Amino acid sequence: MKLPRPLSHSSITLYGECPQKYKFRYVDEIPEKPRHFFSYGQSVHSALEFFYGAKSPVPPTLEQLLASYKETWVAKGYRSQDEEAEYFDQGKALLKLFHGKHAKDFKPPLHVEYEFALEVEGVPVRGFIDRVDKLPDGRLAVVDYKTGKKLATSRIDIDPQLTMYQLACESQLGAEVAELIFYHLPSLKEHRALRRALPLVDELRRRVVDTAEAITKEKFDPKPMDTVCKWCDYKPLCPIFKNQYADVPMAPAKASGEPELAVLVDRYGAALAEAEKAGAELGKALKKKGYVRAFGVKYEATLNPAVRWEFLDKKKVLEHIKKAGLYEKVLAPSTPLVNKLMEDPATDPALKADLAGLGERVDAPELKIKPL
Repeated sequence: MKLPRPLSHSSITLYGECPQKYKFRYVDEIPEKPRHFFSYGQSVHSALEFFYGAKSPVPPTLEQLLASYKETWVAKGYRSQDEEAEYFDQGKALLKLFHGKHAKDFKPPLHVEYEFALEVEGVPVRGFIDRVDKLPDGRLAVVDYKTGKKLATSRIDIDPQLTMYQLACESQLGAEVAELIFYHLPSLKEHRALRRALPLVDELRRRVVDTAEAITKEKFDPKPMDTVCKWCDYKPLCPIFKNQYADVPMAPAKASGEPELAVLVDRYGAALAEAEKAGAELGKALKKKGYVRAFGVKYEATLNPAVRWEFLDKKKVLEHIKKAGLYEKVLAPSTPLVNKLMEDPATDPALKADLAGLGERVDAPELKIKPL
């Protein structure tokens, strides 16, 4: 067996946590369900990538930073709209403080979201570094952002993630790393460590090689731990827990990652497909006869006239909306939001005309049904 993909800090950590979980994720390619804290972290990281990715010595304004944050917000994994709104506001407040602190001493970094690819004893390794700064003496400072509420600062002197980043920068960029930094964003504090000594780098090299060797030999034994297994998405598939799920019909694993839910998903999807088919036939019949209402034995159907706009070039749509100063009303060129803007009597006729030139107005009557 070959490696299913180059190793990274996260995949090596996952294998060390549980080889069986690594297999589910990277060999079987069964996705884990979205987590709100990953989405939040990704959103804040994207905003900081925009901030430091400026091509001029002048940093983006606070308004530009918050607009980028809003535009690239990742909405997956939140348990409710209220929770999403709470995290969005939390990130917005964080970025305001970050901008207030760092706009004054802004310097374009050497690299932002630096992607590296190297080989360690023949093992491919890849990853991304949040930021690489060039120090006045020509050496490098590696910065990794952390968005979690707590940061175990005691680990910074031995953390293998920073060791991997040092190894990558020195082998790919040809300059010595002087500092390794965990930037804890909630507190706006930088936790610094000096460059790793050779024993820690050699230890990382052995870990990379040992992990690759175990994977290629297909050593995927489960490693049960209560604190980890409790939250694992793959529990219904794991041989350790299979007896607990013996009565659950197993849908194709790659389709869901959660077999006990996959059955319900497929059943609901089939019901919706049948309902949509019947609804389309009913709507067509009502429209042909010129009716807006019809009755069955148990149900009443109503066909409400409506229209919608369809757009192919959503990027241009958003450009027009930004130009008109309505970006705050429409976060993205999604069809429902733009349709609402088009039907709003208060919208500037010139903007409506611009958007109309980019799209097509189509009839989209809404069929509603209720019990008698």
